[in-house]
Amino acid sequence: MTTTATWATPPSMPSSPTPSTSKIVHKLPYPTALPALSPEDLVLFYRYGIGSRRHVEFPVIHHSFEHHARTQPDAIAVEHPLYGQTLTFAQLEVQANRLARRLRAQGICPGKKVCILSRRSIYLIVAILATLKSGGQYVPLDAVTIPDSTLSYVLNDAKPSAVLAMSEFVHRVDSDVVPTLDLEAVIAEDEAQNADGSRLQDALVMPSDGAYVIYTSGTTGVPKGVDVRHRGVTNVISGPPANVGMRPGLRVGQFLNIAFDMGAWEILGSLYNGCTLCIRGNTKLDWIALMKTVQVVIATPSILACHEPVDYPSIQHVIVGGEPCPQALADKWARFTNFSNCCGPTEISICNTVQPHTPGYPLSIGKPIPNTNVYVLSRDPSSTRPLPIGEIGCMWVGGIGVSNGYLNLPEKTAERYRPDPFVGGAAMMFNTGDLGRWRSDGQLDHLGRADDQIKVKGFRVELDGVAAAMRSHDAVVNAVALLVGTELWGFVTPASVDLQRVRDATAAIQPYHAVPTQYLAVDAFPVTKNGKVDKRALVVYAEGQFCEGAKRFSAPSRSGSASP
Repeated sequence: MTTTATWATPPSMPSSPTPSTSKIVHKLPYPTALPALSPEDLVLFYRYGIGSRRHVEFPVIHHSFEHHARTQPDAIAVEHPLYGQTLTFAQLEVQANRLARRLRAQGICPGKKVCILSRRSIYLIVAILATLKSGGQYVPLDAVTIPDSTLSYVLNDAKPSAVLAMSEFVHRVDSDVVPTLDLEAVIAEDEAQNADGSRLQDALVMPSDGAYVIYTSGTTGVPKGVDVRHRGVTNVISGPPANVGMRPGLRVGQFLNIAFDMGAWEILGSLYNGCTLCIRGNTKLDWIALMKTVQVVIATPSILACHEPVDYPSIQHVIVGGEPCPQALADKWARFTNFSNCCGPTEISICNTVQPHTPGYPLSIGKPIPNTNVYVLSRDPSSTRPLPIGEIGCMWVGGIGVSNGYLNLPEKTAERYRPDPFVGGAAMMFNTGDLGRWRSDGQLDHLGRADDQIKVKGFRVELDGVAAAMRSHDAVVNAVALLVGTELWGFVTPASVDLQRVRDATAAIQPYHAVPTQYLAVDAFPVTKNGKVDKRALVVYAEGQFCEGAKRFSAPSRSGSASP
């Protein structure tokens, strides 16, 4: 059964500013929500911030997979070259249907959650698809990296109705507390008994139902479970620019952490678009070997920086997100392939802006993807006052990608999610916590985190701004600024960079109090399990445990009276 949806009509938008702007303003809905803006800024607020409207043919994730299982049953849906494993769309459909029947027998239906405790594997893909087919919402847990304490917390917080665990991890779950199925065992049993593999009666899954719950890393406290809906995910993966060019016949790499929403982007995007999902092994050599065979790569800039595009001629599309992308990295890859930069937290369903990059053009995070709105509002967290075009403010995101909020955290949800006053109705918007600014070309500059501000000698300093200044030196591939103790540190790659020149380039842009006094150059930054720069590890480097080949430089600090 195919479910279709029609999204709300956006505010009317004039095609371009004209001398008669004041007449246009009166045609725009909800003008009282923007009392601080000039007529010209009001026009641009809607033109830049309201994404185009686009119909989503399959607003429920697994309905698109089922379409491909019917139209290309013999195509390879997923493969794990390290183990010589493959499943066609028809085979994956049967295995997922069988497991979905078991889940349905456990009472799984819309509104119920299923935790999947697994490593990167074909069994994981069967478990995800089966959970969706049963009507449930899956909670991916990387069994290789999740500690027992976090696993216990998530199981207690998510309150799953069932757990699907690979055989080697079943012992980590108390089956007396929650029903637990051994993935390999039940899949093998169903195969041996030739169990019914036909599609279940549709569970009446709606686009507004939950698709998955991603738990944040918890670096600022306990992990938060983000309740993401089908319609938000399908809006991203169903069309350009966020589907990364996926289409039947292309091979998509599954490189990222399976509990990370960019990992969901790889997996669900490939299944939804009829591609072949290619699962990597665990070593660097396995990674490189697989990357040479795929056409679509989704990555963080830190991961991509470890590779040279000339080594991967088969790659046709690359998109990066999750952290700031250096201009030099974007330029290098855009000369070889279709390269896009994106931005968006888990709470708005993978990403909210995407920008295909042209080498040499100032890098941005782009424009709102279809059915998505992005607003630059006051930096005061208690205010939703819109700012004039070109001013730096906090980015809020509206549209169908906004998730249901945080599990069991109503106060935190109320703090970050608000009714959207700019489109009216029951629409919600989310405070990303990212700073941004509209450019004259209608693209967004990402300017760091609103909470990434420190004080150095009494002066307010934004760390992402310092890092951007360091990246202005052409030889720098990536840069991070951190306050370690009382000193401002600058970390750069590669190790061959002349740190005095990095310091000079930073001083040409930043005031003296925002110029690091300590510098460390390394060949590559350490990364977290999600592929982002591991800032905690950099602090360890700064405290004396240097990695091999690292180079350090100390610059004299300038004294002076400080004023906040």
